[in-house]
This record gives sequence, C-alpha cells and structure tokens, in this order.
Amino acid sequence: MFIARENEINELESRYRTEGFEFAIIYGRRRVGKTRLIEEFSKDKECIFFSAMKDSSRKESLTQLSKCISGSDDDDFPVFATFQSAFHRIAESAKDRRIIFVIDEFPYLEDEDGYFSSLLQNAIDREFKQTQLFLIISGSAVSFMEDNILGYNNPLYGRCTLILKLQNFDYYDTARWFPQYSSYEKAIVYGITGGIPYYIEQFSSKLSLKDNLRINFFNNNSILFNEVDNLLKEELREPGTYKEIISAIANGKTKYTEIADACEIKSGALNKYLKTLIQLKIISKKMPVGGDEKKSIYYVSDLYFRFWFFFVPRNYSAILSRRIQQAFDVAVWRLINDYMGAVFEIIAREFLEYRDPALPILPSEVGSWWGGNPKTKKECEIDIVVRSATDDSVVIGSCKFRNTEIGIDELKLMEEYADAMGTRGKRYYYFFSLAGFSESMIAAKSYTIRLVDIDSLYSIFSD
Repeated sequence: MFIARENEINELESRYRTEGFEFAIIYGRRRVGKTRLIEEFSKDKECIFFSAMKDSSRKESLTQLSKCISGSDDDDFPVFATFQSAFHRIAESAKDRRIIFVIDEFPYLEDEDGYFSSLLQNAIDREFKQTQLFLIISGSAVSFMEDNILGYNNPLYGRCTLILKLQNFDYYDTARWFPQYSSYEKAIVYGITGGIPYYIEQFSSKLSLKDNLRINFFNNNSILFNEVDNLLKEELREPGTYKEIISAIANGKTKYTEIADACEIKSGALNKYLKTLIQLKIISKKMPVGGDEKKSIYYVSDLYFRFWFFFVPRNYSAILSRRIQQAFDVAVWRLINDYMGAVFEIIAREFLEYRDPALPILPSEVGSWWGGNPKTKKECEIDIVVRSATDDSVVIGSCKFRNTEIGIDELKLMEEYADAMGTRGKRYYYFFSLAGFSESMIAAKSYTIRLVDIDSLYSIFSD
C-alpha cells in the first residue's frame, strides 16, 4: 500500500517527462520510505535498480551492479571490469530512451576520499549529460548526505537537478493509513510511530489499536520492541551510552547539566553525544519563542523513541515474562492520555503551521514559551506560540489531551500568560481539546478565540 508522498511523486514524474539528463538526490532518515518512494515512481518504467550493501568491497559492489545491468535472475551474467565500463554501458543504453538508474544507499559505496563520487561525476560530465538517463541516488545517513554528497567540496556538487529530503508523515497523512480508526485512535498512532512509514506498516488495519500495540510493542519478538536497540547499534559506536542519555531526557532530565549528572558524563564530553543524537533527529534542543539560550532544554523529538522510553523500560520484565498481556489496561492503556499530552501539542502545531485553512496570520516562528510571570512571581508556560511574519500579531495556543472539557478559566489563564510573555500586537487564541469545551467557553468563541476539538483536526480536509 502506497499512501501520501503525492508531492514527491509529482516532482519525480515532472522531471521524468523532460528531455535530457536528470539527476535526483533523495535522502532522509532510516525507515522514512526512500526506497519505497523510488519503487513506486519507477514501476512500469525501464529501471536499473542497484542497492549498495554495507561493508561490501568494491569488487563485490561492481559484481552486484553488473548483475543489475544485465537484468539476470541467476548467477550467469557478465561482470564489468570497472565501474567506468559499467557506467558506459548504461550511457549507451540511455542514448535515445529514458532509463532510470538508481543507486540506493549511496553512502555505503563512498570512501573518505570521495572515490565513488569522483567516478560518478566523471561519468555525468563525459557521458550521462548527453543521454536521456534519469539518475537517482539515495541515502539514509542524513548528516553524511548533507555534509558530503551535497557539500561544496564534493565532486557531485552542482550537478543534481532535484533534491528531495523525505520527512516523516505529519499527523494527518499518518491517519490516512487507518480510516476506520476514531480521531482519538488516529492521534495515538501518530504519537506511537511519529509518522515513519516503516513503523506504520507494522500495524494492521484489521486489528484494533490495542491489539496492534500488544503485538508490536509489548512483545519481545516484535520489530518495534527491538528497533531502538537495533537502530542505535547500527548507527552508533557506543549504543549503551546513547541509550542512557535518551532515557535520562525522556525521564525529565532536560537541562544540559541535569543530563550530564544523571548519566555521570563530564559536561564537556556530553556535547558530542547530544550533537550526534540531534543529527539523527532522535532528540532536539529548543528555547522559548523569542530566543533565550539560557532557558534551552533538550527533549526526545522522535515520537517512536519517546513512546518506547515512556512505556517499555517500566514494563520490561512484564514484557519478557509475557505478563504484560494480562496487565495491559493497567500498565499501558491507563497512561496513554498522560503520554499523549506532549504529542497533542505537536499535532496542534502541525495543524496551525501546515493544515489550518483559516489561520489569521502568516506564520514566521512556531514553538512554545516558558518563563516567569512578574505579577504572580510563578513560572508559566504557553503550549503553542505562533508569531506573525508581517506584524506583531501572535497566536496563543493551549492543548489538553484529557477527558474533561476546557472551561473559560483556561482562556483567562492564557490571557495572563500572554501578558507575562509580553506580546504587543493582536492576539488570537486557539484551544485544542480532546473532550470538547464548556458552555461558557463555547459562548466566548469569536474570530480571535477558536475552539478545535480532536475531530476537527481530521475533518478539515477530505481525501
């Protein structure tokens, strides 16, 4: 099943219909669906699909590329003497017809000296540019792709005609996989998978959300139970240390010094670990809207990792002994709304930034704010702040993923917090609620006060 990615498919199809050489670079974190996108685009088209293998020698890679060019399903195929001769054959085939040539997981081929990029650059300049070839290279090592392949000093710099960085699905596109689920359940699926296609595909649309959770997370033989350890081992040299850092942040140690103390890592040494986790998009660093570096905090931004660290460690023994199946409602489901509080804020931000057709301002900065209230001398926090790109207007948002209605007191509180933040322009208040709103809150609804229940987040658009 192929869902969403319409914009990416349209971009590729548009390039495919042009005359002459095209060169697309597609990259993004692991499991985000790069290979699946390329397969969907190239189906029913003439395509040479070469997938590089980790730790393969140049000879092994050349042999595999030769097999892909030959189209052979067995071991009886000619092996090219060099990559140059293999590229020449591809160029000859694409002289008068459109052929797609895919090099999947390109970083596995590359050496520190840029050997393979140099070979490919030479083939592009000398032969490919005079053909109808559509070259696609992809990679999962995001920092490597950005710093090396797309970097100024790389031989391929300036030669690609299309760059696609694949992101995870947002809350709305994630919901398209499960049309039969309630809005409540759709939001939880997003909070569990983070919109990563590979994780979403582990869930069966024929099973209830609870059954999907039991099978895919709370079962020590499942992919999603083991994915955290597998990913960290695959990507990092010290997976244990990184796991400890993620766990500390997930458990409320959000300041730099708190993380260092909790993990017993020297403050100076911690920085390299955090930078790596940020590059992998597992954690993020944020500061209040308006920018106050001293108030910066770290948080687990990958929702799959966030869900895993919220539920799995505390239930680890019960999962291994399979007692979790009987205790699921008490040990897991009872806490779902607590977990979803922060996720609901992310959903609301995505709605405002990308999905709300009636947003009253042009957004420039979207985030949250926290700081002291000079009147009450207490700390306060605003879930969502959207600053206008054209004036001093601002959207103030409050999100409640709980089974009680939002009342008029919440409006008064947000007005107080907005005063504490020091907004100067026009204010628009958005309230996002799982359980709806009180009569007094509904009566206060106006152009500057908008009430959004969870069903509205999924009914704004129809497919």
